[in-house]
Amino acid sequence: MDAIRPAGGVVDIGSSGHFLFSSRLPADQRAALENLLFFNEHQSRVRGALLEAIERWGCPEIREADGFLRVGLSGRAECQCLFVSQPRAGSLRPLGLVIYLRDAADRITVLHVSLAPAYAAGGLHAEANLLGRLMHEVKRVARRTAGIRQVLLAYRALRGPAAARGGVALAC
Repeated sequence: MDAIRPAGGVVDIGSSGHFLFSSRLPADQRAALENLLFFNEHQSRVRGALLEAIERWGCPEIREADGFLRVGLSGRAECQCLFVSQPRAGSLRPLGLVIYLRDAADRITVLHVSLAPAYAAGGLHAEANLLGRLMHEVKRVARRTAGIRQVLLAYRALRGPAAARGGVALAC
């Protein structure tokens, strides 16, 4: 696993194997990241909310620097991305990601979420609960960031009756 340590992150050992949470991926994973982010078969589930988020905050874009990939938003420098990956043959296989930003002094808003279909609800490895694990890691970031009291999910499809309040708040 030392070959992938430069990406940093937290290792979580789940029932489906090891998962690594990090802010970047090795550049050799561009095709896998493009599939996860832009060609995900589950995008239709949140199409309206996805388009709304893109209109409000910008389109996700893959950025490469120093042999690593990050995901940002067009026109925004301040957003963050958290990947969940599985170590594989000296590299990382991206399984999911969240894009988030601090959009208020006391709040982090999760703008985009993407999971590999096998790890999404109803997928072959859904029991790994990668969405829950990603949200847990974002909440960990929030707890370590001065002034943050709330994590908000932006997607309307994830909100339900909370739409009038602008999203679903997650306890930090």
